[in-house]
Amino acid sequence: MNVLLKLFFKDGTALETNRIVTFRCVRERYTPYSSLTAVAETDCTQSDIVRIDFSVGDKRVHSGIMDAFSVIRSGGKNLLKISSRGFSSMLSQNEIAPGTLTMISLNTLMTEHMTIPNVTWQSNSETVRYIYVKEHDSQWTAVVCLGLTLYEDYPYIGAVNEIRLSPADNPLVVTPTKIFEEGITGDYSRIVSDYYMKDVNDEYSYYYSDGFAEDRGIVRQKYIAYDKQYIALDHLGLQYRLNFTERGCKARFATYLGYSGEELRDRFVFPDGTNREISAVEICGNAKKGVFTKIVCYSDSYCNN
Repeated sequence: MNVLLKLFFKDGTALETNRIVTFRCVRERYTPYSSLTAVAETDCTQSDIVRIDFSVGDKRVHSGIMDAFSVIRSGGKNLLKISSRGFSSMLSQNEIAPGTLTMISLNTLMTEHMTIPNVTWQSNSETVRYIYVKEHDSQWTAVVCLGLTLYEDYPYIGAVNEIRLSPADNPLVVTPTKIFEEGITGDYSRIVSDYYMKDVNDEYSYYYSDGFAEDRGIVRQKYIAYDKQYIALDHLGLQYRLNFTERGCKARFATYLGYSGEELRDRFVFPDGTNREISAVEICGNAKKGVFTKIVCYSDSYCNN
């Protein structure tokens, strides 16, 4: 399977290579960007890289900013080492003005408050009465509040740098035959058992627990100050806080040879016939073994629940 790395430079020129020594590209349900690390043989002599695109087969799987790179001369070859995050990573790095945003939709949030280069979004004009933005909140935080208010669901990055509040109507169903590894995982290290929040009278009158931690003998209580952002979501605010600590706590995974073009929230069929929504896609490869894909399907409050 062909893989292609393309570099764009500040002066408007570009360079591409398919001589990839090794690479790893990851997309994950709760991370608002894709990440790429790669080593490639190349004749790159410029340092002002302004964009990195990466394709597997005929599908572009990553487009982003250059975080770090180096060019090393070794064994008579120039080896370029790069790391990159998708352009959508800037959603969580840019603050928007604090205050109350009224009659807000995803379309208006993305067009009227801040435009991030090379980031697109699922067209959605459905409005909520208001969301409250705290000091130092990022644009991604506002997107999360919007998604929770509209659909009680966590937003995600679907296609390359595309914000989505809901899954595609016709998800791809992947049923690979060359699976060489599968298993299950669990991680309860982050989960919180109880959340308490103060009200305007400085009393802890707001409370939420779902029993997940308690059923597993875990007690981790958190007390937080009055938070207008979560009051705007009524009970969903504290519920979201607790749900987020449980993200990815249980999962099933499989690794197969090749790549089928799947996105987050597409469907994956395991060898026993179990069909699950995809929560993470990790595409890896090297010059000797070729391309292989690890699919992870979480079981938590927002995935396969």
